[in-house]
Amino acid sequence: MFLTFVGCSSCATSSYFFGPGDLFREKRKSFIKIDVYKNIQLTQTSTTNTSTTSNVEKYEIYLRSSASGFIIGHDREITLVATSAHVCTITFGNQINYFIKDYSRHDPNWKLTERGRYILNDYQGRIYGAIPIKYDVRSDICILGTSAIPLPALTISRSPPLIGEKYYNIAAPMGLWSSKMIPLFEGFYLGAMKIRNDRRLSYVFSIPTKGGSSGSPILNGYGEVVGATHSAYRGFENLCMATTNDQISSIYQQAMIKLLKDYKQYKLIIDMINI
Repeated sequence: MFLTFVGCSSCATSSYFFGPGDLFREKRKSFIKIDVYKNIQLTQTSTTNTSTTSNVEKYEIYLRSSASGFIIGHDREITLVATSAHVCTITFGNQINYFIKDYSRHDPNWKLTERGRYILNDYQGRIYGAIPIKYDVRSDICILGTSAIPLPALTISRSPPLIGEKYYNIAAPMGLWSSKMIPLFEGFYLGAMKIRNDRRLSYVFSIPTKGGSSGSPILNGYGEVVGATHSAYRGFENLCMATTNDQISSIYQQAMIKLLKDYKQYKLIIDMINI
């Protein structure tokens, strides 16, 4: 992985401000639509009070979903793409509870094995296989690695968003996307909050959000990333919860360190899935 971490420039010192049309036409080139295929195998072991024999039940679930992401950096022949952590792994029990009501990730009688396949679609319609390099569940951010994508990376803003200012979101809600047709949304930054005790602080924007928007970049007027969508409120999906710019930058740098250490290994795996 390349040694230089994602470049960050301050809004106060930037010399060029994008109008909404200019921003969209330029920055959509870095957007990635992600198709996810997951195979989840579950084993539940239980015993009765009258027997010492264990009963074992096995379940297998196949999931297909879509998400959003963006190019965050390049290192030689590997491109790094940012998305949400729940895209890269089963992080929340309720994703499985939809199929198996009594599953609990805190119950030691349950054993979970997960395999995922990640297909990236770039702005020009090219398709790539990818693997997770680094993710953080608490901030809900993931960095995927794939073959070199010949398109520019987005820059992470050094400055947090300002309350009341307008920001822009490039996303593929409900998988709505095609080559060179990517939805653009806008809204205001409202502040920051914790949506759960086991999660880190999230930014909140008045931006329409739906399944498939997870991992999509939120940009300031300079085209810099100030956040990445990870959640919406059910029943009121005009509010967007987002990973912060600092959280994205931190996990990206950790991914870079891992890639630097094991570049040849990651390159070999990425080459195998992109044959």
